[in-house]
Amino acid sequence: MLHSYENLSDQVRAEAARLMQDLLYSGIDLYLQIKETHWTVRGRDFIALHRLFDEVADNVREISDDFAERVAQLGHKPNGTVQIVAANTSLPPYPDKVPSVDIHVEVVSQHLGAFISHGSNTVSKLDELEDVISSDLVVSSMRGLSKQLWMIASHLPT
Repeated sequence: MLHSYENLSDQVRAEAARLMQDLLYSGIDLYLQIKETHWTVRGRDFIALHRLFDEVADNVREISDDFAERVAQLGHKPNGTVQIVAANTSLPPYPDKVPSVDIHVEVVSQHLGAFISHGSNTVSKLDELEDVISSDLVVSSMRGLSKQLWMIASHLPT
């Protein structure tokens, strides 16, 4: 454990760091999945979706960076190598072959929704630990992603 001046017990800091690390694994995976979509989407609404996926990926990358920094603030080493992320993400893998724009949008919407759900569940656990700073970080992050999920899912046929 690294040194931390956080006014939380060692046990609380360790558990909060573990929870934040779990979000970090999935956040890095989600970032890469959305970039995969950004690179490979084709068809109607290409430019709008290409730009939107890039914007959302950048947001997920920034959120993941914030989560990693919070792990460090709690006195623990953040882990984000591809090998560790692949072994620990909570997200399903991105399909190798996606036949249409609508399927890309559907998959990204499902995976982004799963990440937001993971974040919401983490907030409840952080609240139990009384780590209000980590909880607030996750809440504010999920709030922005929720709006972006709505923007992506709005491209699906009604």
